[in-house]
Amino acid sequence: MYELNMIINVIISAIIVIQSALALPFNTLIFRIDEKASVFESGDNMYTVIWSTSLPGTGCVTYSYEGEEYTLWDEENAAIRTEDSVHSVRIPKEHLDNNTYTYSSQQIGTRRAYVALKGRTVSSDPVQFRGYSGQEKIRALVISDIHENPDNTAKAVKCFDEQPDLVIMNGDEVSYMTSEVKFKQVLSYAYRFSQGSIPIVYTRGNHENRGEYGSDAIDIFKTTTGGLYYTCNYGPVHFIALDSGEDKKDSDWTYSGLVDYTSYVARETEWLNSLSPDEEAEYVICVTHISNIQNRYGNNWVEPLTNLGVDLLVGGHKHRINFEYNKDAAPFYQMLDGGKNGSDRYIATMLTIGDEKIDVLCYDNEKTMRGEHTYAIT
Repeated sequence: MYELNMIINVIISAIIVIQSALALPFNTLIFRIDEKASVFESGDNMYTVIWSTSLPGTGCVTYSYEGEEYTLWDEENAAIRTEDSVHSVRIPKEHLDNNTYTYSSQQIGTRRAYVALKGRTVSSDPVQFRGYSGQEKIRALVISDIHENPDNTAKAVKCFDEQPDLVIMNGDEVSYMTSEVKFKQVLSYAYRFSQGSIPIVYTRGNHENRGEYGSDAIDIFKTTTGGLYYTCNYGPVHFIALDSGEDKKDSDWTYSGLVDYTSYVARETEWLNSLSPDEEAEYVICVTHISNIQNRYGNNWVEPLTNLGVDLLVGGHKHRINFEYNKDAAPFYQMLDGGKNGSDRYIATMLTIGDEKIDVLCYDNEKTMRGEHTYAIT
């Protein structure tokens, strides 16, 4: 792999030199933003802005806040990352909420100890980002289990009269995660339904675990937990995003003996037990792909979620709507949000949060209302 990357770098570097000397448009053609940026919740009152380019390079986000100009880089331990084509920058939420940002990348042909050959820089247009602004009702669009079916998802989403304030992507957006290309598909869906202008609460489904890039993708979100689990707030709503792992035992033949979700979920459970309730939250919503919280690799999440004051757990995975899933198994509401439903149907869900209740409305891609429900929150 190292030798192949070296050859590719030499070829690209040669093209850069030639096109610069002859003023040819090769670099314009080969280096571009191929998936536009979306803004993901990543815990600790931070967002992570993620986008991708057609070739590896740098990544930075620029904006102004309280009269000061900021340029934040995709960096690790002081080194600006240049080896990937997916770029992620972590930004304080207060800096980005209701503000404008621009993101840029520069292609790096080769990088050595004392020299780097740099190519073209590409930049986005300014993006107006909309965070919480005191609205009385908060609308959260839930889209899980897309499974490479974004067009039907989009048809279902168009049925809602109101625009969402945030998006919940609750897992299995793709059917496997074998390469960076598959993660870029997730980015394409994220942008399609958020336009980079509202936050996304993202959880990992079992299918996004399948493939060697599944673990690499976690690092892109830059959570401080080290996993794809975190807490975040949107106004009066406190979210607990959990990574439910796989739907089979580690020993199942599917995983070729190359997974250890038992240890991963044990660490997640230890973190979950360490949390304290958010005393200022008016609503507490847990999002997790697989809703079997009674037994996640031998860990029962009912008690810690109860202690954290969860009002509603939103799951996916089952590819159907169920407003009273596993009723009475926990002292809080549980629901399944739909997703891909059969070979040619998709069900999208809108949560409307406010007035001491959570209203749920579901439509499919045939413009059929598939259900509505109200959860009273006291």
